[in-house]
Amino acid sequence: MKRYLFIIAGLLFLVGCSTKEENEKYAYLEYKNDLESQDVYDEEDSLDFDTYFNIIRNKDDNEKVDYSIVIDKPEINMYNVKALLVHDYMNEDAFPSVGIFDDPVTLRKDSADKIKLNGTINTTADTGNINFKLYLEYTEDNGEENKIYYEVKRG
Repeated sequence: MKRYLFIIAGLLFLVGCSTKEENEKYAYLEYKNDLESQDVYDEEDSLDFDTYFNIIRNKDDNEKVDYSIVIDKPEINMYNVKALLVHDYMNEDAFPSVGIFDDPVTLRKDSADKIKLNGTINTTADTGNINFKLYLEYTEDNGEENKIYYEVKRG
């Protein structure tokens, strides 16, 4: 009898894990599709934080382009932060994110807290016409939830 209970408990654990992974994957795809379909984006001067974008050809592998965005210097406390950075270059890889497949993070006002999202594009082509978009979701001190859709400015 104990053996059957052990087997049933193990199966329930496995089902629970796969359901969590499926939910995370579904949330990631929902954020990605929502961001890619946006027509209106938040203006840079309306953001409650700073962003720094960088894109550079990889020194060690000329067929790769590394890109990153840093989110820091929040003007308000930002809790349960989820972020996703996408681009419009054809890509099979997952886009860099935080708070979707892992625990959400916190950015506190007047602190050195920051988020850095890093990615790589496999290409030897010119990357000057690739567009990058950032989705950021967070909760303020008063419980208000914010969703930011930001088209990354380059150059």
